[in-house]
Amino acid sequence: MSIWSMMLREIAYRKGNFLLGLAGIAAAVALLVGVLMGLQLHAARSDGLVSRKEEETKAVMVDLRADLKQAMQRLGYNALVLPKDQSLGDWYAEDFGALTMPESWALRLEDAQELIDRYLPRLRRKLKWEERQWTILLVGVGQERVLDTSVAEGAPLTPAIPPDGCVVGYELHHALGLQPGQEITVLGRVFRIDRCEQELGTKDDISLWIPLAAAQQLLDQPGAINEILVVEHLSVWGNLAEVRRRMAAVLPDCQVVEIASETLSRAHARIKVAEEARAAVEQENEKRALLQAERRSAITRLGPLGFLACAVWIGILMYLNVRERAAEIGVLRAIGFRAGDVRTLVLSKAGLLGLAGGLAGFALGTTAAMLLEVRDQAGTAMGWAVALEHLGLAAAMGIAACLLGSWLPARVAAALDPADILHEP
Repeated sequence: MSIWSMMLREIAYRKGNFLLGLAGIAAAVALLVGVLMGLQLHAARSDGLVSRKEEETKAVMVDLRADLKQAMQRLGYNALVLPKDQSLGDWYAEDFGALTMPESWALRLEDAQELIDRYLPRLRRKLKWEERQWTILLVGVGQERVLDTSVAEGAPLTPAIPPDGCVVGYELHHALGLQPGQEITVLGRVFRIDRCEQELGTKDDISLWIPLAAAQQLLDQPGAINEILVVEHLSVWGNLAEVRRRMAAVLPDCQVVEIASETLSRAHARIKVAEEARAAVEQENEKRALLQAERRSAITRLGPLGFLACAVWIGILMYLNVRERAAEIGVLRAIGFRAGDVRTLVLSKAGLLGLAGGLAGFALGTTAAMLLEVRDQAGTAMGWAVALEHLGLAAAMGIAACLLGSWLPARVAAALDPADILHEP
């Protein structure tokens, strides 16, 4: 009779001992496989959820960026550069700055692409329009320069004014009956009305816009401006302290005033919400990474502990089995079995037990992980794919634990003296 036949007959005869060993191996392997699979499936599911959240956040940011560009295209500039010594109290009270600065200073902003999107130099004065006996704001408008389009769209915020043209505010053209195409005289110079503005309810309603060169000539201030309108770059948009700090490096003799508006505040609030959503995704990634690290730490402790516990359990069962079969082993030795054959018999049984326990534990652990972590058909397919990665590990762990636990009992069995055993009553 071969060793394998004897081993199978012994297993069939002593089912209880084999089933106890099988249960111990299966439990240890199931725990390890279940935790490993659960960790991978949870990570995959979390990755999917976070990826979808990131895509949603990106879509929201794209929509917000588009909305912001459209809003800024309507609202115009959101900051103003004034001479450093200009009193803001006087500027607010008079609606213009008395101090001027060289027009060439505006050109320094050409190298500030990451600070501003665009700029527009102007010369603005409040004066008496003698020809019409009106107090107006005369605004000389320079050339708008677009450096970037991070906030507004590429179209000009301020349409160009023809060399001898002008733009008339609502209150002026409404009260004086002015129409586009009509010629008017301002401080002795004739301008043709290019367009008439709609009512805004601001000081712009009593403003008259003309080319910057014409304003400098009329006001006898060649090459001078008293303000630069700017659109802040999106990276610093709404961060006035940062804008002022960086602007000081470009125009040290100037100061920055932010033009506030309710609409801009709402747009800024929407951007803040989007940034908070993005921060929430990042926080979720950090939490998920922490959870993964904790689970991996648990596995590094659980794996060796389960393996050793399993080996000890099998060692105890195998030792008891060897003691119970001492007479049988003595007979086998007496009829010609060598010590190596006895050792092979014990270890072969342990290997078979480990293989069966590993496969049973794999089935139990896989089933438990699938029930806990799988939510849909796609998850089921992924679950089986992940499970197959652990099949070899489950079988190897079961066999290794059983062989390790059975090594000493196998040596004890091989060392039994048949003469001593058979002489026992």
